[in-house]
Amino acid sequence: MAVQMPCAGLLSLHRLVRISTSSQRLLSRRDTLVKLHKCSRDLRIFSTASVKCNKNDGDSSDPSDSSGLRATLTSREALTSRRRRPLSPLERISSLVPPDALSPEVMQLREQDQQAPEEDADIQSSATHCAPEESGHEAVPKEDGSEAHNASVAGMEPDTSETQSNPTLPGESLLAFGEVLIAEHRKKGRVEFRKMFQLQARMRLPSNWGIIPHDDIAGQPAGRFFKTSLGVPILIRRASLEDYVLHMKRGPAIAYPKDAGVMLMMMDIHEGDHVLESGSGSGAMSLFLSRAVGSKGSVLSVEVRDDHQRRAVLNYRRWRASWSLRRGEEWPDNVQFHNADLCTASALLAGHGFHAVALDLINPHLVLPTVIPHLHPGARDAGHRPAGRASVCGAPFAV
Repeated sequence: MAVQMPCAGLLSLHRLVRISTSSQRLLSRRDTLVKLHKCSRDLRIFSTASVKCNKNDGDSSDPSDSSGLRATLTSREALTSRRRRPLSPLERISSLVPPDALSPEVMQLREQDQQAPEEDADIQSSATHCAPEESGHEAVPKEDGSEAHNASVAGMEPDTSETQSNPTLPGESLLAFGEVLIAEHRKKGRVEFRKMFQLQARMRLPSNWGIIPHDDIAGQPAGRFFKTSLGVPILIRRASLEDYVLHMKRGPAIAYPKDAGVMLMMMDIHEGDHVLESGSGSGAMSLFLSRAVGSKGSVLSVEVRDDHQRRAVLNYRRWRASWSLRRGEEWPDNVQFHNADLCTASALLAGHGFHAVALDLINPHLVLPTVIPHLHPGARDAGHRPAGRASVCGAPFAV
């Protein structure tokens, strides 16, 4: 027993020594972590304080602080220059095209991209020379900051002043009173506003994004952005025939451009052909037929309802008037509108021969006995049904 007791005491002493050494190691590690944390915090404070300018920094300058500031600015310049890359496909393609083949707008964008790094360097260099103020706050270069902000805004929004001052191309005419125009506003590639209107003196274009006076649009080139009273840019362009047909005033349903294109292809209409149309409607198909036959051809449009016939005539005349102002030449006056029933209009068709016939009727087979005697051999027929489906019967003419 006397021998076992000293051994047990030695074992307990050894355990106490091991516990104390392990606790000392843990404490030393903890102190090391605390010191590292303090050092990192001091470094962050020093890095943020090195870019600020106050009275004390203006009075005394340390070469080590200035070298650290230059290093931070150099690294920032490197990051900004690295981030500047042509994101637009137009800029990437224009960099591969010779300067002689580029338009003035693309050359202007290229010059802005070349001047942007120099402006950033000037702004960063001006930030290093901060003058002390009485309030103790840092001095901010207001002029340089405003110019940089204006440059960024100009890059995001379309420029309306410089583009409108550009000279027009040969053969291009300026917008005149009486033309039919389209106003569009897009947001993130989606059309938020689209309206067709006729340019008139002392009138205004209203919208949820502000008002544009018609007098400001007249005399300007088409396809330009005009800012509303709220500062929102809206694109003003001339209306195409498709736009005019889709947005014009209508009575009955119209033949939509996709159906009209199929019908024209099925009827195989060429310039100089003579076409018979039954069912003028709102005048949409009459306009497409008028353009297809040209000045050497003719279109005979028959409508049974008086109100529909008047609407078709008004739409046709309005488009012709806008076209003459737009191109400086008249649209061919090759459509004759008649208010009659084609089933009993044999006297109206007497002396006429047609290369094709377009029937926009509910029961087109009822007019065939009257139409067939006046068709050329191999003439084609295209019918537009109320459901919007086009059908055709080829030569020889048969239904």
